[in-house]
Amino acid sequence: MKSAQGVTASSGITHRCRLKAEGCTPNDCGGPSLDGNLSLLTVNKPSPHSRAFFAIYLAVAISYVGVGLVAPLIALVLEAHGENSFMVGLIGTTMFTTFTLSSFPIGAATDRFGPKPILVGGLIVYGAAIALFALNLTTPLFFLARAIEGVGGAAISVAAETMISKLSAPDERARRMSYYALSVGLGWVAGPLTGTLLFKLHHATPFVACFGLSLVAAVIAQAMIPQTESTSHRLESLINVISKPMIVPMSAGMLYGYLMSSLITLVPIYLTHDVQAESQQMGIIITAVIAGVLISQVPLGRVADRFGKRRTLFACAIVLAITFALMSMAHNWRWFIPTGIITGAMAGGLYPLGLALIGGIVRRERLGAANSLFSLAFGIGSLTGPTASGLAMTHFGHRWLFYLPIALTLLFAGQLLVLYKPAAPHARPKDS
Repeated sequence: MKSAQGVTASSGITHRCRLKAEGCTPNDCGGPSLDGNLSLLTVNKPSPHSRAFFAIYLAVAISYVGVGLVAPLIALVLEAHGENSFMVGLIGTTMFTTFTLSSFPIGAATDRFGPKPILVGGLIVYGAAIALFALNLTTPLFFLARAIEGVGGAAISVAAETMISKLSAPDERARRMSYYALSVGLGWVAGPLTGTLLFKLHHATPFVACFGLSLVAAVIAQAMIPQTESTSHRLESLINVISKPMIVPMSAGMLYGYLMSSLITLVPIYLTHDVQAESQQMGIIITAVIAGVLISQVPLGRVADRFGKRRTLFACAIVLAITFALMSMAHNWRWFIPTGIITGAMAGGLYPLGLALIGGIVRRERLGAANSLFSLAFGIGSLTGPTASGLAMTHFGHRWLFYLPIALTLLFAGQLLVLYKPAAPHARPKDS
């Protein structure tokens, strides 16, 4: 084969027409491969993948602006309807329960029909469920609305994550997943303040706005995301997808769900009773945690692509254990600002890095089912976190809010050491 110099020494721009004429590919001729490294978008010709990634991130960010608009307000609507705290919590749990239970069937459907129709359908279903809160519902209908919301949310998560895994090259998958997590975070942060202002205008306004944003996101996904082929024409069973390598990413998702749900729910109690923090100070600490999540996503993704996802996950677990130990010893609320930033940064990395790891250890035709298992594990962690930590705090003391996470993060670090080789990407020795 001729040595076709498709990349000029001065500009580094790939001349694909010359490569095609001489019968070779960029990889054959030493040029940069579009599929091998999508980070070269600035020097390669525009790629359908770059457009698809942009559309996925934009659709997810817009939909999560809607989530942020209404998430703090649903409890207020239920309370105004006359529901007590127990019923409010029970209705809220319904959404997480249906999210968890529907994740695996949705993953199997994603493999069978492709992720695009599942994503578009999930956005529409989620928006429609939220719009119901603008109506004067009875208590059973509130349960139904939140149940439908959970199914729509699961469809959005599983389909978007599967599509990113399919389109990403092995050496950029963690970075692509970190952009996805960043899109979720930015959308979520942008919503609450706007939602509160809209709620003051009329109680139905933020819920209608969320429905509108979900429809806009669905239109963007339908118009800009290419149809990805279905890879499986039979429904997978849990036994077919669960394997020893999947234990590590599933544990990362479960740990993330546990930490986020338990800390968000119970940290205000600890700060109020043990540190005597005021509401304004708690707001500063929560902002610090959110800031840590947002600023860490892309750097952690790049580190994971360069040094390995398993090594980065191990480092996150160890740093988290140390940080929780420091939190348990802190008596001044100001110490929770730097530790909150570190906690947000390290815990926030568990979700995208766990997802990125799946893409290297699961066959392409099972990515949907595998990603749904990740969502299932995340849902289980989210459901059990507040209950387990709350019981420990009640019976053994408030510092168990941090002692349990210390034990769980160290357990996860030990699991990474034991399953280091089984969790290695298939035929990708560079990712270690």
